[in-house]
Amino acid sequence: MIPCAACGGPLDERPVLRSFDRLYGMSGDYLVAICPACGSGRTLPLVSSDELGGLYPSKYDAHGLPANPVLRRLATTLFERRYRRALASEPFSALAERAPGRLLDVGSGRGDLGVVLGRKGWRVTGLEPSPEAVAEARRRGLESEQGTLTAGPPRAGGYDAVVFSHSLEHVVEPFEDLSMAHRLLQPRGLVLITLPNFGSWQARRFGSRWFHLDLPRHRTHFTERGLETLLRRTGFSGIRLATSTSADGLPMSVQYRLLGHRRLVAGAGRYASIAATLALVPVTVAADKVAGGGDLLHAVAEKPQDAN
Repeated sequence: MIPCAACGGPLDERPVLRSFDRLYGMSGDYLVAICPACGSGRTLPLVSSDELGGLYPSKYDAHGLPANPVLRRLATTLFERRYRRALASEPFSALAERAPGRLLDVGSGRGDLGVVLGRKGWRVTGLEPSPEAVAEARRRGLESEQGTLTAGPPRAGGYDAVVFSHSLEHVVEPFEDLSMAHRLLQPRGLVLITLPNFGSWQARRFGSRWFHLDLPRHRTHFTERGLETLLRRTGFSGIRLATSTSADGLPMSVQYRLLGHRRLVAGAGRYASIAATLALVPVTVAADKVAGGGDLLHAVAEKPQDAN
């Protein structure tokens, strides 16, 4: 029996989705099996933590910035703008309710979120397995450590917040990572999560051509019920869930439907494409309102006061 990575129940052994790497073109065919209890999915074949690094190309988007100074400035502006806007909505708006303190950014990439939160007074430590991404974050003046939550020597706790921004779906066993986040938090500390919404209309409509499926890097595909169940299983309370609309989900899913894979992979065309998707956000937001629910899922939860 293969357990659901979200609720722990048995997966349906008949995979529902089959696809390949439409984003980077890495070799292999992959399956997604669905949990009949919570509706979340799990990517097959399963891999170990040691094998995860092999699923990422050397030019993975979240790990670096362009060497060209003009493109670097354009990319930095676009990514920082995205996170500044994100701070006004769930899950990051919950941070405005607290005094700035220590924050652990899990899967921090090149440090976009850390740059923006640092300007708000938060003392951010990035945790990232990619050495290239860690080096880029440090060049930007951020405190960034190479590693993961579940590997390496024990980490000191006392954090006021732990963030998984588009990272929890990438880990092999999210139960283990969230359990560790719970241990590292102070009582009443917050965990904040953003990831693709596998229960969205876009996921249903586009199926194996849904942009946020991102096989094989996304190992778990969460529904609202699955994510809430996982948070409760790992000891969190006061759970708040919300959905929103991403800039690139619908345009890229349409591209996959029409062309089969991503075009404009690198260079100026890549960043022009990002700018175009940002300009189309009002259209994609309207589509989500009509169809019912956004393609991103957010959660904020608290470690109880009396928890160990």
